[in-house]
Order: sequence, then structure tokens, then C-alpha cells
Amino acid sequence: MRPTRVLIVDDNRDAADLAVMVLNFEGHQAEAAYNGLDALQADRRFRPDVVLLDIGMPDMDGCQLAEALRRESPPPLLIALSGLADEVARERSRDAGCARHLVKPVDIEVLLALVAAAPAREP
Repeated sequence: MRPTRVLIVDDNRDAADLAVMVLNFEGHQAEAAYNGLDALQADRRFRPDVVLLDIGMPDMDGCQLAEALRRESPPPLLIALSGLADEVARERSRDAGCARHLVKPVDIEVLLALVAAAPAREP
């Protein structure tokens, strides 16, 4: 069984790099992108099963990125990461195509369970 491929997209490089280290340590294959345009390129090259999206990024925010990624066939599992916990933020990420909306700081056990349960995007 191949490891789950995870793309972490966050303009906070330290947060993204830490998430990559944790996911790789847990046996997944993780990469980071620090903006939406780099994430789109990484999606084409890396074909992640799961994309963790920071919602509050400059230029292309996480919701705009999610809308672009969900047009892929098949799309990756999209999980929003945000400092906003209100229903408006949750609805916005859900409307963009995110299956879950996790609030920062993220409970690592919840995140690891979601990643482990994610379906493979490609065989």
C-alpha cells in the first residue's frame, strides 16, 4: 500500500514545513507549497490525495485554490485550515469544495485521522 500523498498549502512557511515533517514522520508523503500558484503546479506534478489549504493567503486564497483544484479529475480531498471558526468561514470553505474546515491550531490527531482515511486519488 502506498503512502497517502499530502500537499500542504500555507503562506506561513514554518507552519507548512512543520506539517510536512509530521506527516512524513507518520509515514505519509508530504510536500509544501507557499502560495496558490505554486500549489497548482505541485498538484499537476505531485498529484496529492489530500490538499490542506490555508484559507487566508494573499493573492489566491484557499477558497479560490479549492475551486480550481476541485475541477481536477479526480479531485483531491480538500481540507481547509483557518484561524476563523465562525459559520460564515465554514460555509465559504464548504462552498469552495472543502470536505472539512479545521480551525488553527489544528488538533494533530484529527488531522492524521483524516489523512489516513483519505481515498487514493490515483492507483
